[in-house]
Amino acid sequence: MKVVVAGAGIGGLVAAEKLGKLGFDVTVFERAASLDEMRYDWHDDVNPSVFRRLGMKLPEESFKKRSWTFVAPHGTVVRNFRQDEENADYSVERRPLNAMLANRASAVADIVFGATVESALISEGRVSGVRVNGAEVAADLVVDSLGVDSVLKKSLPAEFGVSVHDEDEVFVAYRAFYEKNPDAPEPKYVSKAYLKHLGEAGISWAIQDPPGKLVNVLVGRLGKMDDATLSRALASLKEENPTIGEKIVRGGTVCRIPVRYPATRMVANGYAAVGDSAYLTIPMLGSGIASSMVAGTLLAETVGEFMSRGVKGRELFDVARLWKYQVKVFGEFGAEHCGIDVMKRGVLAMDDGIIGWLLGSDLLDNDEIGALAGGGMLRISPAEALRKVRKAGLKKLGTLLKVNAMLQKSLVAYRRGKNIPRNFNEATARAWERRLLRLYGKETRS
Repeated sequence: MKVVVAGAGIGGLVAAEKLGKLGFDVTVFERAASLDEMRYDWHDDVNPSVFRRLGMKLPEESFKKRSWTFVAPHGTVVRNFRQDEENADYSVERRPLNAMLANRASAVADIVFGATVESALISEGRVSGVRVNGAEVAADLVVDSLGVDSVLKKSLPAEFGVSVHDEDEVFVAYRAFYEKNPDAPEPKYVSKAYLKHLGEAGISWAIQDPPGKLVNVLVGRLGKMDDATLSRALASLKEENPTIGEKIVRGGTVCRIPVRYPATRMVANGYAAVGDSAYLTIPMLGSGIASSMVAGTLLAETVGEFMSRGVKGRELFDVARLWKYQVKVFGEFGAEHCGIDVMKRGVLAMDDGIIGWLLGSDLLDNDEIGALAGGGMLRISPAEALRKVRKAGLKKLGTLLKVNAMLQKSLVAYRRGKNIPRNFNEATARAWERRLLRLYGKETRS
């Protein structure tokens, strides 16, 4: 049976390898001319546990992530977070990682570069292949690894119900590595993250990369970022971080990353989305390497389980069976991402002064700050909440009640995500989607 993986993304390459090992005829179509010409010339934070799970070593040049220093919207407050050394994330270079995953996949699958996937082929109510460079390629399963703006997903019929995003659920990020200014004094803080930088909806950062020759700069905003916004943010970062030199050594490009809850419908007959196509990044951070690798694994595991039960032919890739893959995604991390998205939206809606006060106070301990820094949910017990109220005083009671309401809504989103129907039925799946999406003020197909 034929499997087409559209895009040599992280999740797509993992799925290609795992599905190839199950005996399927797998082809990966990638638009870039080669691995070296793929866009991501930078590193991202990944917990090493995912590499242990997949039986892989950390890619070369990976290094342990250092602690963050948080800066409030208008630069008035600085808060340090001390990294848990035993469970620290590592900064993993994307290009060595892509090469490692491509090498593993190429042992059991074909990877075709310079191949642009243009749309899905639809026949008898299912995805039956793809159009690539103007030619039709038939497939029993199409794995969508084309990213947040997947043309493949956009070409699917609305009745398939596959989720689509709103523009304010996309993080538009400029990423560049600047040569370090040798004349600048060594900074007091080596990893500064600016929350709602300049009061705008997004973040920026300036990180002194080891071994100290480059400064890692990011400017990201929700929905859109025009040249004026980028220039203003860069000027502010350079003024506050004089180690940022003038020469860009790596990067210097803008990318689009989903920052929202996972797709509530990431499968259809003959179709499954992984990675950014399924919105699997952590909503607070936009980091998605680990979840994409896990998703590619879960997809292949699901198919393999049905094969072991004697399911054959196209039935393996019916929506009712691929739904089990989505259930696993929500069970492992998707439900938590639903809760994190509520927190992200709540923080962005907060008054800048409240954010500054929370960061500057000692109400949040290091572990709680660490949960936020890692893009996790913040869970505070009723007893701890009461202690924080007493500590803050009655003048801040209204503010704390609002924060608590956000945290409780986050927990509701987590529980609704966890409550995904274990077996697929169109009516029950739609009902679950509606209940979850109401928390975000949305309807189905979102």
